[in-house]
Amino acid sequence: MKIKNLLLSLFVALTCFTACDQDDSVYLASPDLQQAESELVKLRHGDNYMLQPEFEANGDISYRWTLDGETVSNESTYNFSAEQLGKHQLSFELSNEMGSKSVNYSIDVSGAYSNGVFIVNEGWFGHESGSVHFWDRSSNQLQNEVYQIENPGKELGITTQYACVQDGHMYFVSKGYGGQKGNVVVANANTLKHEGTITLPNGQCRAFVALNETTGYLSTGGVGTANGSGVYRVNLSTNKVVSPIPGIGNSEVGNLLIASGKLFALRANDLLIINTQTNSLIQTIGLNGTAGGMVVDKNGDVWIAANSHLLKINPNTLAQTNVNLSGVSVNPSYGWAWNAGSLTYSESNHTLYFVNGGGWMPKNVGCYHISNNQAENLFSVETDFQIYGAGTYIDPIANKLYVTALKGFGQDGQYNRLYVYDLQGNKERTLSYDHFYFTALCIAQ
Repeated sequence: MKIKNLLLSLFVALTCFTACDQDDSVYLASPDLQQAESELVKLRHGDNYMLQPEFEANGDISYRWTLDGETVSNESTYNFSAEQLGKHQLSFELSNEMGSKSVNYSIDVSGAYSNGVFIVNEGWFGHESGSVHFWDRSSNQLQNEVYQIENPGKELGITTQYACVQDGHMYFVSKGYGGQKGNVVVANANTLKHEGTITLPNGQCRAFVALNETTGYLSTGGVGTANGSGVYRVNLSTNKVVSPIPGIGNSEVGNLLIASGKLFALRANDLLIINTQTNSLIQTIGLNGTAGGMVVDKNGDVWIAANSHLLKINPNTLAQTNVNLSGVSVNPSYGWAWNAGSLTYSESNHTLYFVNGGGWMPKNVGCYHISNNQAENLFSVETDFQIYGAGTYIDPIANKLYVTALKGFGQDGQYNRLYVYDLQGNKERTLSYDHFYFTALCIAQ
């Protein structure tokens, strides 16, 4: 645990109103505390923070520390333990029979995994379950297999292919192969501590989205799933699969997204729109190609990639706009094995990014500038590496583009890289991590 020292200078003056010793009362002077009051102390979960105020005083002195309005100590020093996440108000009061002075300041406790990027790995099929790495942006440290470290004896499912962060929870979705070890692992997004497991008996899973604190939706591989449906409603209070969405049939469904109270579910060649109030299918829209991902832009419009086409949906009116991508094509997420798709969005420049074509060994990243309706091939990764998994991801906090890659298959499959680019396609950093991890996607928070 880290110990930090905060020296708050409280100058207590002795003042006498007569020239003789008849009045020996102690008065507390008013120190300048503006800087200390405006200072925000940032801590990470698990830190200890030792406060040792300096002061001079005579007489019968009392001390009081209050944390969020509650008295926590009557000593002259206080050791703050950063166990509760969020913002806290701490006050130190020094007093005697003639008066008191105090200093107040704020402490912001963030999770150990609140300032970086999760790298979610499929795992080495037939050998290992999925895993999660964490790259801390501030320290530039890459920590491997952090979920297993935080939860000794627990594992993710088989072939972890999707993950998302919602309402303080992180959902890791594994294809599962018969529900082994649970299809969805729920963890605290700040601490990565295990919170629960969602299992679909005898079924493979694809993606997950939460509607609210009590209801979520889980997409499946279709064939072999219970009751033969591609989307299921989940009770998040119990982490139990409740019921299938009728009308979808025994089909593979991948990406899920909620916009304007509707559930958008992506199949290989069409888009399903579901009413979340009635849990009924509203509409099915055919795509002009094979799906390669789905995102929402800053205007609330839903974008779906389909090879050399983009489909834009207004989630309120369900009005459609088709865009022909000239000279580029979004790598599909359906094929021999489903992945989450490369379509990703930057709010700052209102641009869609994606893996540009390439089949099984893609190397190029393209983009579509929504504002001027222009598409282009942006860059290629190193010649001896290929893009793998979902492939591209915009970090909305750092405003960077990440690309996941590996050297190849066979023994070359153990050499992984995360490339960091600016939004213009200039490479800024390369992170390497060796083992047969097979990275699926990145998630930032």
